[in-house]
Amino acid sequence: MFYVLSAAVAGAGLIVLVLALVRLAGAARGFGRAAEVMRSDVESRLGMLRARAAAVGVAVRDLRTRRVRIGSESASEPVRSGLNE
Repeated sequence: MFYVLSAAVAGAGLIVLVLALVRLAGAARGFGRAAEVMRSDVESRLGMLRARAAAVGVAVRDLRTRRVRIGSESASEPVRSGLNE
């Protein structure tokens, strides 16, 4: 008679385990979606940061070449780049 009670408790434990795993899988999928959204947002912002850094590099290079052409003693003319226009 005890084996029937043991089998019933083991069966109930398995059912509880399966239900817990199903809920955990749903939460893991939600976490995966949130992580993907966050990853794409960070990549987008990082791309914009890289573009801005490249634009600053171009502006600095343009300013340096303009100063070399004009001469470092004279006042430099304003930087004309795609960012300022």
